[in-house]
Amino acid sequence: MNHGNEEYISAVGDPGMRRDGLRLAIEAWNQCNEVGDEAPNMGSPRAADCFDVYRAFPELKRLKNNCSLCSSIPYMLIHRVTEEDNNLGVGKPFLGGQPEEFLNVDLYAAGKELYLGSKCQVQDTPNPWQFWMIMLKNGNMDTSAAKCPKNGKKVRPYGPDNRFPCFGTGCMNQPLIYHNYTTLQGPNRTTLKGKFFGSWDLDADLSEGMVVNISYYSVAWEKQLGRGSWVFHHVLKTSIKYPWLMLYLRSDATTGFSGGKNSEMSAVTLWLAYDKHAYDARTAKTPSEAVLFAQQEGCDDI
Repeated sequence: MNHGNEEYISAVGDPGMRRDGLRLAIEAWNQCNEVGDEAPNMGSPRAADCFDVYRAFPELKRLKNNCSLCSSIPYMLIHRVTEEDNNLGVGKPFLGGQPEEFLNVDLYAAGKELYLGSKCQVQDTPNPWQFWMIMLKNGNMDTSAAKCPKNGKKVRPYGPDNRFPCFGTGCMNQPLIYHNYTTLQGPNRTTLKGKFFGSWDLDADLSEGMVVNISYYSVAWEKQLGRGSWVFHHVLKTSIKYPWLMLYLRSDATTGFSGGKNSEMSAVTLWLAYDKHAYDARTAKTPSEAVLFAQQEGCDDI
């Protein structure tokens, strides 16, 4: 909350999203609120961008505050989550994981999220917190595969069901997740920038960004070092094959329960982008142009 000149008070960590050392993660779900199958060569669909900011030469702090050399020395980022951590996939053990998790794709994702959270955790008052969470969801459902339980019970194959889009076998797949780790940019190296992006079309070439008739998402973040709040830019694009997609940004995600998910996470959600063209995208003349843009700067009044 923010009342005039009073200090920020937050129940979810990082009030006002003003902390330079960002804690951010991404997760992806299918229509069953599960993983189902990992995308090829992507690992489990959980990843994080968590870092701390330090001066490149900390001993210069002992010099006078007004020395010109001190102000010209760049900062450096120490990333807490490595590329190896983010690429972890089912069958690969991680610290603190349980044996029963390592060979179960759904349990593995939940355990990996807790593992990434342990590496990102900020010791704070009144409680420690882990990260802001980007959530992706594929709304396709293959009713003939009987993958989604109903009221917690397995169901038999049925359909087709016009309530849910599906182009055939594999329609419930997880997306490609690519990551531009946060770096210091700009002429003075004082602008922090990073990005997650990808597609549910597993053969997509995203070297040129968005492509006609290809699903696409991106979440980019930016902040000036030492001032202001983080600014998030969100893009979500549906396609004929993937007409129902979702993109959210949620608060600290590793404890508590939220929105029908079957593993623990926080219940506070910031709704930033949602795109459902499950019916009109299949009849529109140019469904690939159904693009949703959203932007959120800080989160002062949660």
